[in-house]
Amino acid sequence: MEKKLEEVGTRYIDKLVEEIDANVREIIDTFRLILKYQILFRGSGIEFAGLREYVPEQDDATKIDWKASLRAKKLYVKQFEDERDLDVYILLDVSNSMLLGTQEKLKSEYAAVVAGTLAYAAVESGDNVGFAMFNDDIIIALDPVGDISQYYKILRLIVDPRNYGGNCDLGKSLSYLINMVADRTILFIISDFIGIGDGWEDALKMIGGKLDRVLGIMIRDIRDTFMPPGMGCMRFSDPFSDNVLSVNTDKIREKFEKLAKEQETKVESEFRNSGLGFVKIYTTKPFVKPLISQLELTEI
Repeated sequence: MEKKLEEVGTRYIDKLVEEIDANVREIIDTFRLILKYQILFRGSGIEFAGLREYVPEQDDATKIDWKASLRAKKLYVKQFEDERDLDVYILLDVSNSMLLGTQEKLKSEYAAVVAGTLAYAAVESGDNVGFAMFNDDIIIALDPVGDISQYYKILRLIVDPRNYGGNCDLGKSLSYLINMVADRTILFIISDFIGIGDGWEDALKMIGGKLDRVLGIMIRDIRDTFMPPGMGCMRFSDPFSDNVLSVNTDKIREKFEKLAKEQETKVESEFRNSGLGFVKIYTTKPFVKPLISQLELTEI
């Protein structure tokens, strides 16, 4: 059984690498632009290292980072240290709802290409890349490393079906990462943001106040948001329980779409109101250009 899984994993890795190669070049160039910005505008010898809480007795008030302070609702000052590598960290949702797919790809398959592309772009740009998979807990976490072996390690984890399934708790996963990742990190959260549990909003604000930048990447299947007319009665199963319902879709279609859009808007608003980046991508659409636009717009 172990050998069979390994053979299947190898085939999927080869296919995944082909898709990553087709998407990665523009993102590599964007990462390099970010590094160039940091060198030019933060100095070549001294580098911004992160934030710490403001201490009135010892800190210059002019060094208060007002943007980060507003996010966290506490006063923070900027710290500087010798220049060091930028970390890229990818947090990938592997819960049950990511296994939906009514189009060519499951959401999890599409997310795998996005995660792999970001990992390869980071390594090729000379950055360290870390990686974690989560459902209702962090199930796998890799510390940031800056060589190509890390990229292939991430791919092997992504294609292993044993790493998928379960409920989802984004808040718990973000709270874990707060103490794990360095301040000078770009965090990518890849998820459909469906059934993500309670308390994630506060955890998002906290990690957003600590890190260089955070970008939420919402992966959606078209049926997460839209239900076509004339489908009649259908059976639906809850991805987070064993519940199955027979539903007349024509009767609930408008309400379903309204609630789905409200939920999407709520998630996006939490990111935007915290000063963080956010992009929604359907599995039928290319992701490179929307992702690059958000990377360029989100302040460094």
